[in-house]
Amino acid sequence: MNDNVVFVSNAVIDISVPIASFPIESGKHQNTVDQVVITPGGNATTLFCGARLGLQMTALGNLGNDQMGSLWTSSLAEEGVDVSQMIISQDYPTSVTIVPTAPDGQHVFLGASKSRNSGPTVFSREWSEIIMDAGILLLDGWSYKAMGPEVNEAAIEVANDADVPVLFDPGPEILNIPRSWTKAIISSSKVALLTYEEAEHLTQIKATPDEMTRVISDMGPDIVLIKLGPEGIVGRYDAKIVRQSGFNVTVRDTTGAGDSLLASVAFTYLHGYSFEEMVTLANGTGAASVQKLGAGVHAPSTEEILKVLTNAGINFSLKTKT
Repeated sequence: MNDNVVFVSNAVIDISVPIASFPIESGKHQNTVDQVVITPGGNATTLFCGARLGLQMTALGNLGNDQMGSLWTSSLAEEGVDVSQMIISQDYPTSVTIVPTAPDGQHVFLGASKSRNSGPTVFSREWSEIIMDAGILLLDGWSYKAMGPEVNEAAIEVANDADVPVLFDPGPEILNIPRSWTKAIISSSKVALLTYEEAEHLTQIKATPDEMTRVISDMGPDIVLIKLGPEGIVGRYDAKIVRQSGFNVTVRDTTGAGDSLLASVAFTYLHGYSFEEMVTLANGTGAASVQKLGAGVHAPSTEEILKVLTNAGINFSLKTKT
């Protein structure tokens, strides 16, 4: 079994600031209600969670030659993630996002991705060889701006030529990406993961979650998962639909829930779990993720994921490290 999972995306540091409530208004001071969390965010959450599930995670992307970049690489390397092929830019800083987060888990991202010119101008032979040897290639929408569409397209071409399955989660950046490009990437992917709002934006139609999975499935992927937040998840594999309600957990912060969920899907895909089991673990992983402030290093452990499932009366066999 090839447990190597490669994620092409840019590096970002999240600074999660726990606030009392929204809106944040000029001239009205708020005290933080908990400790500020500084951690690698975005794709790093997937890398952390995947490593904790026992996958061999490799990061391909870009970061700055600065303190934030050092924090990103050292934190992930300590978790066993291969960061040796990250490109360190002398011209652009590591992306930083400030994430004010209310007690009910709602948050907003304040920050900017690096310029598209900060990505590699040539897709290197080393990156191509790493992808060709992978069990799965992960892509997200954030790297469209940070690294440029050409990098993502080159990665998919290498993966498709080597029969390496692609899992694509456009994320909230889908609002800033041409729909035609997103559809093209989905058509070249084995698995597509979107929130209902993202799917609605992409398709420009109003439909039930079940029907939305069919519309996305018609674009080409074998598996479609529509994330419904506290309402759970609905997935389609061929003509089969699996629905699962959300778990009863206390929500502290929804940041990174989808990123952790992506790691669990890669795990079940590679390990030959049934489609129902894929949906169950994804749902449980998302629920485990929202119970802590911050993403990245606070991505759920296998113990925390299994606890959510056990509390819901689900006996899930997960043979991996905790």
